[in-house]
Order: sequence, then C-alpha cells, then structure tokens
Amino acid sequence: MFFQIIESSSSGNSSFLECDGVRILIDAGVGITKIKKFLNSRNLKLDDLDGVFITHDHSDHVGSLKSFENSGVKIYANRPTAEGVQYKLPKTKNLNWNLFETGCQFDFYGIDVLTFSIPHDTSDPVGFSFCHNNTRLVYITDIGKPTHSIRDIVSSADILVLESNYCPVMLQRSTRPQYLKDRIMGSWGHLSNADAIDILHHCNSNVKRIYLSHISRECNNIDHINNLLLSSDLNATLLEKVEIVSPFSTLSSCFEIL
Repeated sequence: MFFQIIESSSSGNSSFLECDGVRILIDAGVGITKIKKFLNSRNLKLDDLDGVFITHDHSDHVGSLKSFENSGVKIYANRPTAEGVQYKLPKTKNLNWNLFETGCQFDFYGIDVLTFSIPHDTSDPVGFSFCHNNTRLVYITDIGKPTHSIRDIVSSADILVLESNYCPVMLQRSTRPQYLKDRIMGSWGHLSNADAIDILHHCNSNVKRIYLSHISRECNNIDHINNLLLSSDLNATLLEKVEIVSPFSTLSSCFEIL
C-alpha cells in the first residue's frame, strides 16, 4: 500500500492511494495540473487511475472532475453527490459514473471499500475506509462533530486522515462574515482542533500514521495545533505518529508498506 495527500486545505483536497497496482484518487478538488504533475512523478497519467472516489459535492473536493471528461476513469459516488456534481459542473454528466449506496461495502479490484455517513452541510456526504492486505486507511474530512460511528471506524484505522479545520478563537477573530462562522462551527460544518483531538483518543494502539488535514489557512495554524497536541493527554507514542498537513499547497509525507 502506498498513500499520499496531494493537497488538503479549505481551497482544495485530493489524495492518492495505490494497492498492488490498483490506483485511486480520493477527491479531485485541486487543480488538474497539480494532479497530473503528481501522477507524472509516479510515471502515471490520468488514464492510469482505476477510480476516483468522491466524498461530497463541494468544489474543493470535485473542482477538477470536469477534466476527466475524456479519460474513461470510473468515478465513484452516491447518487445525491453525483447529481450535485453534475448540476454544478455540467461537463461531468458524461463521466463514467459508478453509484453506490451510503453504508455499503464492496470490493474494488481486491480493495475492500466501506462507505459511511458523515455530518456535513451537503447531500449525503461520506467517509471512506479502504482495506488491503489487513491494512486499513480511514479517510474522514469535512465533519461538523464527532459521532459514535466515526469514533468506531477510527478505532479500526491503521492509517487515518482526519480533519482538524479551525481554532474557534482564530475563526471568531477572522474577517469572515458571521453566517459563515456559524456554519463552520455548526454540527454540520467543520471539525475544530479540540474535536479532532477528542477523536484521536479512539485510535487503536497499532495505528501507524495519522494525518491531520483540511486545515484552514486563515483560522488555524500548524504551530497552534502542535501545541494543543503536546498539551493534551494523548500518549507520546500516538503523538509520534501524527503529521499535520500544511494547508499551503504541500504534499504530505508518503506512507508505504511493501
């Protein structure tokens, strides 16, 4: 298994997963040039992708899907998400859509895929669990609050991608309008640093890597998150496994098991 975040922020999100030659893009919300550059670094093209898995229809997760028009790559989403994308981006109507029901589990070329519902302010957003050779990647961003089901799925993760979007104080001091502040802090908005740390308490002792992602450029910063982690009661062994992904167009480190 090979995994790397191409970019994760409020401006754009996309990650790459490869298992025994099966290649997956999780979300396509960064510029297509950046996606192609990343794939080229691995001697791949868009057509070499076996699937693109979409969490929800917000532009920072789907903005580049229109560039897949002539690729033939399979696009996986639930029906409300597919319809939302097609309404916002008409060029995506003719993509190779493959629809699933939220909560379903299915095989994708030897990768066990589990989809699960998450609380966010759009139509039927999901998180993903990808399991191959007993290694499980759990991918959860854009959630307004911790839930029992999210805590449960986190406890099964070997690799975890989790949102840590904002600091409430920085958000309130920001220039954003109040309605947007209220949306972000609401139960269907984004995850605060404190709630992200709460969820981390449910990681199992065998977790290998944790990526804190989807960090707001304006209402958060890496040093602040790091200080919160160090002052928390999370054990030192777990903290060593945490990587805070920069929101400024930066690749994460890669995770690889040969």
